[in-house]
Amino acid sequence: MATLLASCQPVSNDSPNSIGDALVSYNELFTIIKSKKALNVEELISLVQEWRKLKTAVSATLESDTTAHADARHISIGDSIKFQMSRLIDSRTWSYSDYLAVVRGLNDIEMDSVSQKLVASVHLFYHDAGTAAPLKGSAKEVIGKYNRLLDGSLAKGIRTKHDAIDFLRKEDVAFRSFLLHLSTLSTGNIPLDDITKKTGEVMHGIISLSADEYPVFGKSEVVILLAMRNNRRLLQNAEACLESLHRLHRVDDGQATAYLWMILQPWISLDGFAYALMDEEQMRTMEKLAEMTPKALDKLEESDLPLDADGLPALLIKTFILGYE
Repeated sequence: MATLLASCQPVSNDSPNSIGDALVSYNELFTIIKSKKALNVEELISLVQEWRKLKTAVSATLESDTTAHADARHISIGDSIKFQMSRLIDSRTWSYSDYLAVVRGLNDIEMDSVSQKLVASVHLFYHDAGTAAPLKGSAKEVIGKYNRLLDGSLAKGIRTKHDAIDFLRKEDVAFRSFLLHLSTLSTGNIPLDDITKKTGEVMHGIISLSADEYPVFGKSEVVILLAMRNNRRLLQNAEACLESLHRLHRVDDGQATAYLWMILQPWISLDGFAYALMDEEQMRTMEKLAEMTPKALDKLEESDLPLDADGLPALLIKTFILGYE
């Protein structure tokens, strides 16, 4: 690590004196990355941080010169760095914990002070909602109550902020109750299509509150609120799925497909913005999922489901890093 930092130091010039100096520094970083045969997650994070820092400095310097030649060299070196980064990521097997370390180290999405207050408020709201007792009854009875909640909300309509918040509170209880019967519901014997369809209609109603002539929600407010709802549901769903799968001795093909999707959905769906909205408790849940996911995927592979479980974290890391460049 010390060697890496020492080798990167010469290119850490925030203010190159000329376009030539800027491109030389950028090329030095490319040479350093190209010389690497492999690296651990800490070294990867350090190199990407240096890459982003230098790219910003180089871009600022190049803005003072609009010549095509300078721009072409800049783009060419950047593409070469991206290629070498991709090679290094592909050079070894990564874990889901490695991916979370990359997210923690490289996610540079920041919230303004107003958004931070809203995020804290929504976390508090869901913390309180999570203390409510789940719905009682069998899987079929719980699904019936879930459907009645959705039917009632659609019949009444979502017209005010109070309507939206009241629905989200009750929905949280219904969804947690649904997860208690996951092993039964995942067999497909109880239809869930109506819940999916009706939930989409209610969400559309909430979103529309930000598009009215006199909006109830600001657009950023509704985006944050529903993104945090999505985070919570994905994490709860995956956690319940992993715990349920741990208790089951076997799963049929239909269950295996359902469990596979539920386990992978947080890893595939959550982006930098979603992670920026998480609190420490949710990040600890992600760490727990990172530990449990490989064994669960091994169990599902025994059900003849094709899955490159070892290669998925590398794909996630590559997408997270190179998707920003």
